[in-house]
Amino acid sequence: MGGGALEQTDKRPEIIKKTWRLRSLSKLKKIAIIVIIISLCLGSAGALYLRRLSDMDTVFKNIDWTGEDNETNSPDMNAAFSGQKIINIALLGHDSNDARVKKRLKGYTGLVDANMVAAVNIETGEVNIVSIPRDSLVPIYNQGKYKDKINSANYWGWSNGLPGVEDKVEAGLITQVETISKVLGGVPIHFYVSVDMEAVKEIVDIMGGVWYDVPKDVTDWNGRLLVGKGYQKLDGLKFMYFIRSRKGSSDRVRAANQQAILKAAFSQFKQANKLIYAPQVFLGMTRNVRTNLSIEQILALARFATQKIDSDSISNNTLAGRYESGGIPGRRESLPYYLLDHPKRVKLVENIWGKVVEPGPPDTLLPPLKKEDPETEPGAGPSDEPSELEDFLLEP
Repeated sequence: MGGGALEQTDKRPEIIKKTWRLRSLSKLKKIAIIVIIISLCLGSAGALYLRRLSDMDTVFKNIDWTGEDNETNSPDMNAAFSGQKIINIALLGHDSNDARVKKRLKGYTGLVDANMVAAVNIETGEVNIVSIPRDSLVPIYNQGKYKDKINSANYWGWSNGLPGVEDKVEAGLITQVETISKVLGGVPIHFYVSVDMEAVKEIVDIMGGVWYDVPKDVTDWNGRLLVGKGYQKLDGLKFMYFIRSRKGSSDRVRAANQQAILKAAFSQFKQANKLIYAPQVFLGMTRNVRTNLSIEQILALARFATQKIDSDSISNNTLAGRYESGGIPGRRESLPYYLLDHPKRVKLVENIWGKVVEPGPPDTLLPPLKKEDPETEPGAGPSDEPSELEDFLLEP
């Protein structure tokens, strides 16, 4: 993703043209998928299919590795990634349960509170996970020079739309993923998995829970205990409470907690030989998952993870920065923003992807206006009234 994707004929990024909704699968296709899974256990046919799944070059042969138009579909990998073959997968965590969506805006899928990119090296088995804290002030895709919190990119795409994209939900998703690509200096995002928090809860329950040493009590904003401190087996609900919590800590700490518990979950699921069930789990998430990975690619990644990835080969990274309070054009009330450390950001991009990016100037905030003062910069932000986001941006 990235690299001027909107210049294509149908005005949609290539990554979105491959999108498939899990709930859109016909009964016949679901049966076919089950047959494929069963075939893995049936003699020579299963062996041949397993061999194909092991050939990552074949399964992922049509990737646009550079994020740019490529007529040959045979890019020079050495030029693209300094000799490394990396698949970049955006992992998006929405918070859009039915009650909150009904309370807010009809059809809006919620803020994207978890923004991660998993850079999977299919030659070495190394995985670099990069988290972008949700309050990060970043340029929003297709909104000119306008900057806002990265977790609101989905909102601006949903609200203002994109050229050639009729589906507002799809426009929001494109905007979120392309914004992430922009933050990482145009690193292409080849695939995405967008998961609602309710789906996370269900997945953890299906997989049997996750053992984890919770560093401190997790409480709600009224002080009610949600998850106690200590080593314990978390069910889906407690797992969700933990990854959403940031009370008493920064968003950077929350991102680190999310990475740590996901790493623990991966290790436990692999040890229990549960990763191979990933395709079946995805098929069960009929309402709350969007991805452009095909079933075969999900199977291949699950098999690849089982064979070549272990917890020691997973590195967690969070973009460095600092919190400041202030205003932005179009929204001058004082809100906390995470201002990225751009020299460290571009160094991380170079270390992982071998891509040299200019850091650019540091971000600054505007002094907040007093409530009785008129807005001095009308129309500075996107077309919708910024007040519509006010409640969302103040959420825990």
